[in-house]
Amino acid sequence: MIEERTTSTSDDWLPAVCSGTEMGAIVQSFDWASSPLGPPTSWSIGLRTAIGVCLTSRFPMLVVWGPDLIKIYNDGYRVILGTEKHPFALGAPARDVWPEIWDEIGPMFEAVMATGRSTWTEHGHLVIERNGFPEECFFIWSYSPLFDDDGTIGGVLDVVNETTDQVVSQRRLACLSVLSNALVGAEQVTDVCVRAVNALSSAPADVRAADVHLLVGDQLTLVASNRRDDLPPLGHDDLDGVLRSSSAIVIGGNVERTMPAEQLVLPLGSPTSGVSGVLVISLAPMRPFDHGYEQFLRIIATTIASALDGAYRRSVELGEYRHISDTLQAAMLRPASDLPTVAARYLPAAGNLAVGGDWYDVIDLGPDSRALVVGDCVGHGLDAATVMAQLRSATRAMLLEGRDPASTLDGLDLFATSIDGADCATVMCAVFDRRRRVITYSRAGHLPPLVCNASSSVWLDDAAGPPLTLAAPDSRTNATHEWQDDDVFITFSDGLIERRGEDLDVGLDRLAAAATRLFGASVHQFADGLLAGLLPGRAADDVVLVVKHLAATRQGD
Repeated sequence: MIEERTTSTSDDWLPAVCSGTEMGAIVQSFDWASSPLGPPTSWSIGLRTAIGVCLTSRFPMLVVWGPDLIKIYNDGYRVILGTEKHPFALGAPARDVWPEIWDEIGPMFEAVMATGRSTWTEHGHLVIERNGFPEECFFIWSYSPLFDDDGTIGGVLDVVNETTDQVVSQRRLACLSVLSNALVGAEQVTDVCVRAVNALSSAPADVRAADVHLLVGDQLTLVASNRRDDLPPLGHDDLDGVLRSSSAIVIGGNVERTMPAEQLVLPLGSPTSGVSGVLVISLAPMRPFDHGYEQFLRIIATTIASALDGAYRRSVELGEYRHISDTLQAAMLRPASDLPTVAARYLPAAGNLAVGGDWYDVIDLGPDSRALVVGDCVGHGLDAATVMAQLRSATRAMLLEGRDPASTLDGLDLFATSIDGADCATVMCAVFDRRRRVITYSRAGHLPPLVCNASSSVWLDDAAGPPLTLAAPDSRTNATHEWQDDDVFITFSDGLIERRGEDLDVGLDRLAAAATRLFGASVHQFADGLLAGLLPGRAADDVVLVVKHLAATRQGD
């Protein structure tokens, strides 16, 4: 009688536990005979019991059994597998199903199989590939031993609950709290912009980068940013389109909102309000851009717009907004990102304010001549930007008149005496003659440029003079340097190399070594590589870096 009951149980047990669920039907129809587990009629009582608990539970559960950890799971766990791992996960080794996280979960499975002790992980962070992209996810899970009929450990029971929505919602709420607190007491429009991007830097998992552009005159101006050079900015056409339409645009993603997107551009205020602009947010590459994500970012934009409106009204009352607008408009630096042979980078130190005391300019002087200027004013922020803008405009005007570098610096010495705050500004001015392959340069207290190639580097340290306003009249001199095709010219402000307590020569040697290693890269890769290598963290001072590829012909530059 006992043998008859056992045989009957062997034949009937699987339909009973598979009844009423989608995964039950799939498990029952699966060709187990061709799997390492063999036909269900041969499964041990221990395995059958585990499968019965798993398939009849509404809580997400997974059973892995045998040395290969063959997977059997229920309806709740099927959701965790996403669109790409089901149904092939059924009857497959766990290692084959989760290769991207096996280094993290594999040792846990092995430890349970070896010791019989359960594990517990709360809000564990895993990056899994289940829906067509590497996806950041969070789970609470426990691995428990499953015993075979002989008392040995035959497998592991995984009881799991995905908490991704909960964790992501909590951190987004924390971001909004940080942003709101940061904007309390921001009295100026520029202060709002800087505080906003600084606050958003605390949430890189959801706001990878943020730019605030405001309408200054009839043109959008980048006022504050926490963007690094590995995240390219949007073009002006996209920004202007959002400003004109007051409608957000999404770059990347898909219509179903199941995939990540690249950037979201949101309007701030409106063209008819006191202050208006756009907010550009680079999005998380490991989170789908769904409606919840967009709602979170729209709240950010609304919060910033409200603070801008309040600051604008206070500035109008104090008569300061015109000064802010004029300063930003004068200090706008169009990056030389559209020139194949010139790459310029500007990293302000003043709390991510997009203007400051360091500056550069690239000026075409004719078909065979181009000027390149780098300067450094004392101080940071709007006051330094005001000085910078005036010096930059004067330098451009004198070079376009036909002055050589030394004569231009002589003129700046006189001009700077009429500007409060221009004392002791440093400038490097160079003119490139493509036909003769000659650089003519002069320096007013500024660090020397570097010319490098694959085998050597040389500092252009001649034609040195004191900072502006400190030189005797007409005392500036020129120096020249002949270049070879494919040489690279590098000029910069001192924030790139200076370190507290370190001799300046150490920083110059560090730059020269980095430049030699990067030789052969495009100018934009070269510039980004120097910043990444020399400034792994936040710059302590404003930084300007300009890299120019030298060749006899124009090559579309």
